[in-house]
Amino acid sequence: MSSTTVAFRGLEFEANDTALEVWLALLVDEIEASADSPEWLRKAAEDWNVITTAHFGYGVDPDLDDVVTDDDRRDVVLAKARRALARLQTLGPTIPVKTLNAIRDWGTGYEFTSDSDARHFLRTAEYFIKLLEGSLLPDENDARL
Repeated sequence: MSSTTVAFRGLEFEANDTALEVWLALLVDEIEASADSPEWLRKAAEDWNVITTAHFGYGVDPDLDDVVTDDDRRDVVLAKARRALARLQTLGPTIPVKTLNAIRDWGTGYEFTSDSDARHFLRTAEYFIKLLEGSLLPDENDARL
């Protein structure tokens, strides 16, 4: 399984690409559904949607340092991320394959084929939020289970 290093302001963690794709898809959904999402964040959401579904072969890097350029932007992204995490938590401890495939059209050959343990996605989401908060601990450098 491939993975991506997600970095922000000198902190980072390693995430499984599939878990990161699902997490970013849920975050994009939250951004797009919120009428108060600023234009810069909508543009980032467009980019994140592409990297979650295009399968470029070089990881799923959300380029947080380029998107979240100040504390005000960080606070906006954190608010959206917390709402996306709440949605993820409602999907249950095991996420049905049908639910995972309904999140996005992942592309032929990339669809989910079985139910998945939610911990894989939750840990990535939680580390993403901690990274933005600046509260990611040194031993929290790998979200892969």
